Amino acid sequence: MARDWTRTFQDFFTIRRLWLFPLLAGSFWFLTLTILLVRWLAIGRPQYPGQVNPWVPFISDIAAHQFKPVFIIGCAVTGITFFGTVWAVHHVRYSPQFYGLTNDARWRRVTSSVAEIAGLAAAVSLLNLSIFDTEDAHVRHRHLLMGTFGGLFVSAVATTAVWWDQIWGPTVFVGLRKWCLFNTFLVVCQFSFGLSFVILMYQGHYRSSGILEWCLTYMGSLWLASFVGYIMFREGERPRLEDEAERQPLLV
Repeated sequence: MARDWTRTFQDFFTIRRLWLFPLLAGSFWFLTLTILLVRWLAIGRPQYPGQVNPWVPFISDIAAHQFKPVFIIGCAVTGITFFGTVWAVHHVRYSPQFYGLTNDARWRRVTSSVAEIAGLAAAVSLLNLSIFDTEDAHVRHRHLLMGTFGGLFVSAVATTAVWWDQIWGPTVFVGLRKWCLFNTFLVVCQFSFGLSFVILMYQGHYRSSGILEWCLTYMGSLWLASFVGYIMFREGERPRLEDEAERQPLLV
């Protein structure tokens, strides 16, 4: 019986199912945001104590005053699955069972490790952010928020750099280029939205910054889910290079 459970566990967490990490991360983050937003709209769009944005509350304003357990659980699950996503995306690149790029450049390997460390830091910061998102912890909240955004930024940029060869490189795996392009597009959009959000918020344009924050976070759920395209096997086969068919000898 124990052997059956061990085999079931190993079969479920096979490399072919690592795509569940980005799917769950994107889905749980989208669901968490939607629950908070719909709840705020359903009770008449109230203004909370200490809310500096009279038009659109920041996510932390809603989370600090209602549905706190939902926010903590959502951030906890998102943080765990996000780190799982970052690890899986870099693991499949070098695993002989998947892409098997074992001869990758040293700088890519180092950058890959940086992305994983930054992803772990972002996940831990997100979890602590949800716990300490209270009315009397504004300074701590700001530090954890910057830690979360900073970890996400470093992890996203490092991951994009590692996989850049699948956009413009000489050897590209079938079906992977479009996912790398889409993911990179989302990274650029998130950076633009995030920079605009910070500038507008510190300049006192709270209405625009509030809208941008919600757009940025919802875009983040789409960015997480886009990693499914990196990790899934195509049509149940091993990953193949785009020019693999051309390099195979013709059969007479």
